[in-house]
Amino acid sequence: MNFKLYSVLMVIIILTSCVRDNKQETQETADSSNFNVAPTATETPHKSVELKELPWLAEVDTVSLNISLKRNHQVSTQNLDEKNVIEIINKKYPDNQLIWKKKSNDTAYISIPNAFYLTQSSGSLGARIFLAESTFSITEIPGIKVVYFDFEAGDHASPGAYQRADFK
Repeated sequence: MNFKLYSVLMVIIILTSCVRDNKQETQETADSSNFNVAPTATETPHKSVELKELPWLAEVDTVSLNISLKRNHQVSTQNLDEKNVIEIINKKYPDNQLIWKKKSNDTAYISIPNAFYLTQSSGSLGARIFLAESTFSITEIPGIKVVYFDFEAGDHASPGAYQRADFK
């Protein structure tokens, strides 16, 4: 009986040490110069609305360590764009700064210039949560179904194309 209790406590300690959830508002770390986004002739420019939270949030079952993603109904999807989604991800995860590179067809190309925290320090579960929340939130932007993350591979995460089905 003590072994089971000890095992559950160890899992909880590992989860809390590997997964950072920065709910507090931090100073903006995403510089607007990181966005190479210009409206095309068919798009109408609109004012980007600042988001307070991610459109999708990951929840972890502490027993099975399975991740489930939940739509955050406090975030309106009608005003989502490249700028505000990347900014809110960068606020929540200041150690994994995303840079929007481009959109081509249904794919968003995202760079993570310094991915050391993601690939080496966040643990496999932390990296999976970050990639899942980022993928689901970015694919909430109209017209995007795939997110191509470009970063140096490490122990806990690999670059490549991700879509929602990869996290189910």
